[in-house]
Amino acid sequence: MNWKFFLNNRGTSETTATTMTETIPIALSSALLELQETDVVRPLVTNYPFPGPGLVHRTPIVSKLTAESDDDSLSNQAIDSGTYTGSPSNATVGVHGSTVFLKEIAMLGSIEDMMAMAGKLIGQSVGQVIDADLCTLFSSITQNEGAANTAMVPSDLLDAYNFLRTQLAPLPYYLVLHPGQIWSSKGLTSWFSNTADANHFSTAGGVGSVAEDIMRNGFSGMVFGFNLFADSNISVTSRDGSGCAFSREAFKYVEKRPFRIDVLYDGPTIGWQVTGTQVHGEAVLKNNFGDEMLFLTAA
Repeated sequence: MNWKFFLNNRGTSETTATTMTETIPIALSSALLELQETDVVRPLVTNYPFPGPGLVHRTPIVSKLTAESDDDSLSNQAIDSGTYTGSPSNATVGVHGSTVFLKEIAMLGSIEDMMAMAGKLIGQSVGQVIDADLCTLFSSITQNEGAANTAMVPSDLLDAYNFLRTQLAPLPYYLVLHPGQIWSSKGLTSWFSNTADANHFSTAGGVGSVAEDIMRNGFSGMVFGFNLFADSNISVTSRDGSGCAFSREAFKYVEKRPFRIDVLYDGPTIGWQVTGTQVHGEAVLKNNFGDEMLFLTAA
């Protein structure tokens, strides 16, 4: 057999390192779309780029100074954490990623479709990790409303808003809740049922704009002054979940290296490893600028 002729005429459907590299943008665009779809909390918190050496991002937290009216001299004021707990704010970055293995026989069929699928799966997994890690910080906040096995009532949101304003937390304020804390029979939508008590708004006198939004669209963008977001990555234990009412400066997200797709051929298993990774970390930034919302997610 003329091996030189054979090697030069294997057909256009062959999957090579070059063709795989050329399809990386397909996987990357699909992954980035999924990252955006699962990105709930990260856009709501303070984001810090963290290039260069180092694995721990430190943010010093100082209390506000008090202006004085003395014409002769000003007293020394210590630059320390004051009433803000957790100073400095330390976020340790780490690698987060996942790998999809594509058998070469499958890649010979439709490399573009397979890479798009791989990118989608990787983007979903990495995006979920980013959001879930940020949601985990909610239970680290000192101030909290509610308790285990307790349903949310309107006064809880008013107390949370009052706390954030008292702490001089900068606006706007966000309220991130588990879907069950919004739409279940124990959620805030139940407040607008026709029940005559202090924790419900009777429909007899008109349901109001918030309830109208909920009944028309199934959702309301704002409630009690908070921008409302639903996040299924909030963990639930015995029907209880820890959402959070917070200002942007309550948490920080640190990106060391952005999302990247790499491909590597594995000869013994006859296929390609498609790997997506990102290096990031997260931490509580200003403890007093958040309020944990610990409530039931289901009846």
